[in-house]
Amino acid sequence: MYLSKLLLLALIAFLGISYNKVNANAGFLKPIPKTRCDDSEVKGCKIRHPCHGPEVEGDVNPINVNTPYEFAIFQLLAKQNATSANTYTVQYFNDGDTTGHQLLTFNQNDMNQSSSFYAVDMDPIANNEKLMSNIQFDEKGFSFGTLELTFDARTGGGSVYYSCAFVRLQKFEPKIGKNSFIVSVDSTLILTDGKGDSLGTYETDQTKKNLTVPSLIGHDLTVENSDIKNGDNEINPNQGDDAEHKNNTNKLFLSIAFIGLLSSLLLLLL
Repeated sequence: MYLSKLLLLALIAFLGISYNKVNANAGFLKPIPKTRCDDSEVKGCKIRHPCHGPEVEGDVNPINVNTPYEFAIFQLLAKQNATSANTYTVQYFNDGDTTGHQLLTFNQNDMNQSSSFYAVDMDPIANNEKLMSNIQFDEKGFSFGTLELTFDARTGGGSVYYSCAFVRLQKFEPKIGKNSFIVSVDSTLILTDGKGDSLGTYETDQTKKNLTVPSLIGHDLTVENSDIKNGDNEINPNQGDDAEHKNNTNKLFLSIAFIGLLSSLLLLLL
């Protein structure tokens, strides 16, 4: 009986640690990812395998290659310490390709806040001559592909996490649909030199600002207002505190239920 109690206590300690262990994780907010990643929908922040590969289908994020583009990243858990060197990388995969073209790579550095939003400024894709030489536009002026974000948090004790978004590259500006929304980012990272080349270091603007996340658009449709789509995975900016409160309430309920179950098992052996 004494041995059984010891084994049960060891199991409780192990499960308690496993239950409370949360690895670093992050994902795209803009462009709108295939699997949503935010405080109220964390599934898309914890993808541990590359998510490019399938052919682009359904609604897409239109991106004008001739103008600067601003990514938005939601960092659920930073998993940063004094010796960590976590990195972010953004790659573009042509539709159906398995080899990506790197757009950006940068160290996490002072992106040290959990549950935070960061904007990342990028020069026009058209400035990246190597990438443009590998892109073919169809008769409508479109080129389809996948943007993949990789967050390598292994030096901070986490894992490698991925987030993917279907995109449509084009040489003209898409209209902003009525279902677009605005998010407040905590900081902006400036990573390129104006010529399409990534910098070894980046400048950081710690000023909060609003950023517009355009709605998804139909795969082969034009930019007329009637063609703007409202995707199922689009993030509703009005969820805000209510969604976070609901998420925290669910976590509290699960914690109480978990502790109650372990207490019951312990009492059975007393």
